[in-house]
Amino acid sequence: MSVDNEQQQLQSLVLSAELNSENENLEQLGPIIKSIYDTDRQEAFLEQLAVFVRKKEGEIERMCNSNYQEFVHSVDQLLKVRQGTVNLKNKIIDLNYDVQKSGKKVAVKKKELIQTRKIQKNIDEAVETLQSCLYILDMAIRVDNLVEERKYYSALRTLEELQTVHLRKVIQYEFAKHMQESIPVMQNNVKNAVTKEMKEWLFRVQQDTRQVGKSAMEQMRLRQERWRAKVQQNPDLRSVAVSSPIEMVMNEENEFDIINNDQVKIDFRPLYQCLHIHEELGKRSEFKSNYEEDRKAQANLVLSQSFTLRENDEKGFEAFLQEIVGFFVIEHVIVHSTQNFRSQSEVDNLWENVIAKVVKIVSESLDDCYDPILFQKIKFCLFTFIQTLEDYGYNVNSFTDLILTVFQRYSEMLKHKFSEDFHQTIVDDYYMPMQIQYPEEYEAVADACWFKEGDHRISQGYPRTLPFSQAYPSCCLDIKNFISQYYQFAEDDSRQYSYVDDIAKQTLDNLLIEHVNGVLLGKLKSTNMSQIVQIIINLEYFESACEELEKLLKSKRSSHRGGKIQLIAAGEFRETRKKAEKRIFELVNSKIDDFLELADYDWTPATFQNNPSPFLQDMVGFLRALIGSTLYNLPMSIKTFINFDALSHLATSLRILILSPDVKKINSNAVINFDADVNFLENFARSLEDPNIVDAFLELRQIVNLLNSDNVEEYLNPSTRNKKYSHLKPIDVISLFDKWTRDQSLLLDSEARAKKRAMESVIRSLRSSL
Repeated sequence: MSVDNEQQQLQSLVLSAELNSENENLEQLGPIIKSIYDTDRQEAFLEQLAVFVRKKEGEIERMCNSNYQEFVHSVDQLLKVRQGTVNLKNKIIDLNYDVQKSGKKVAVKKKELIQTRKIQKNIDEAVETLQSCLYILDMAIRVDNLVEERKYYSALRTLEELQTVHLRKVIQYEFAKHMQESIPVMQNNVKNAVTKEMKEWLFRVQQDTRQVGKSAMEQMRLRQERWRAKVQQNPDLRSVAVSSPIEMVMNEENEFDIINNDQVKIDFRPLYQCLHIHEELGKRSEFKSNYEEDRKAQANLVLSQSFTLRENDEKGFEAFLQEIVGFFVIEHVIVHSTQNFRSQSEVDNLWENVIAKVVKIVSESLDDCYDPILFQKIKFCLFTFIQTLEDYGYNVNSFTDLILTVFQRYSEMLKHKFSEDFHQTIVDDYYMPMQIQYPEEYEAVADACWFKEGDHRISQGYPRTLPFSQAYPSCCLDIKNFISQYYQFAEDDSRQYSYVDDIAKQTLDNLLIEHVNGVLLGKLKSTNMSQIVQIIINLEYFESACEELEKLLKSKRSSHRGGKIQLIAAGEFRETRKKAEKRIFELVNSKIDDFLELADYDWTPATFQNNPSPFLQDMVGFLRALIGSTLYNLPMSIKTFINFDALSHLATSLRILILSPDVKKINSNAVINFDADVNFLENFARSLEDPNIVDAFLELRQIVNLLNSDNVEEYLNPSTRNKKYSHLKPIDVISLFDKWTRDQSLLLDSEARAKKRAMESVIRSLRSSL
């Protein structure tokens, strides 16, 4: 109750009270006084009471001044009031005492009640705190359970809630502080648990790596087989590689999930979960570094495998490549299924190490390897390996040199194999025209060496003789096999076809030049003319075969390559053929020289003979037999050339013989005999297939004609000389006339003497002009 209300109540109470009635308003006064006591306003109440008294005194005084009687009356009334007030005050004091006495009991009870309520509140707070602590403990236990259930993210969220919400409410307690300090340890336990699970997953992945690679390579082989079938249907696709956009569009098969199939299933959840937990803990870089070290160690473990292909451990090599493929397929999935986690540069570094290891193994294994089956297995595994990883986006350009090395070594192996065959074939050849007994045999030979004959030759029946020897079709068949085996080896690598073509051409050229042409060139040292003739024929066919081989190489090479293929071996065969022809010239001329050694000319005989010299008759007989047998199969151009060269050599030898300084004198009988020999040789030359060969003896004919001429001075006439004696040099004419004029028998005949004087005149004239 406010002071104003108390004052108004008090004022109302005083004004209405009868001064002689002390107990009439006690019931009203009691609550007022109790209220004053309860509110501890006794002093305020007394002050208000005093103010009220003074106010009333003032009113009384004013009233007294205006009306004395009334004032007196009022004074009396006031005195009564005062007396009543005194009585009222005493009663108030008594009442206050009674109230205080009874209030002490109430206060004691109230104090007890307040204390009880405090205790109750403390109990409630204690209970609440205990419940909070129990909830915190329960959450801590729940964290452990979640970790055991491998719900690591939920465990972290629970720890975060525990740290940011619940522990803050009880942080003033030591228990809460201890729990707060334990949060990092519990977070680390979660990290360790998820890392352990990831490590277990990584171990399982390592065990499944080979199966992943095997599945990937098997699928690539299926694609290669499907593409190979399409290439056979459409050869223009030969230059298109597997995994190229064209091949991928034309690939009708459904996609195959390499990491989730009937053979292997890899769930990357443990890795992703571990990455996520480390991200939540702010440990991403730490996990990234640890993962890189683990994968690097696993890669090194794969690369540390030791085996040697020289011991035909191709299964180990294939398993090695499968593990590499599996490893990098998994890395490809991780790189492309995470963000900023797996460093591409780190993967590339591992890839470079793999390239170096594979290159080293293959290069060392191919050294001195001559097993074509092993080559095929290595190439097959290597190509599938490269194309599989290329299909997953790895850069395989670094394998270009290795692929070329494989082809180079394979071509060297084939070259070694076929060179031995070639060498043996050429060495063992009889160098005789090949005999054919049956039509089937003829067809096989014709097919092997592109041999074609006219219908008139084919209709001759069997047995029959072919112009070349057995070595030619045998070598041609080997060459075809070489090209076939080489391009069969190269059929899966369309990207390197230009290099493959170059290696094929280079190796084939080398085989032909070194091991065919080279051996034949060595055979030219022989003195067996029949063998040299057969070598010439074989060389001509080998040279022609080069054109067919160029067509074959062009049909094998990639369709997008243009230009002409030209084998250097063709020119080498041509040059060797010229050397062989020269060798024939040497041998024929050597035989002619042998006959010339038998020549025993008498340059001053007493009589002349009507028959040619015996040695020339024998020589011509030899030449006829040689042309009709040994040289028979030679091309007409070569035979003509040989005949002309042989007769030119003979003519030159006879010229040298008659002009020799050892021949001091010549008489007319010797000239007649010599004329008979020249005429014999001219007739032989005319019997040959080329009439121009007779020109080989033109100089000898002019010598004989000049010596037999009755007008030797006509030689001095330029016009006559160019017409009749164009091949006679003045120095030779001087020598011949000088030998003639020394014959003393000329003095016995006037005509002879005249001819001698004419010759001497010619000699003087020619010498003066020299």
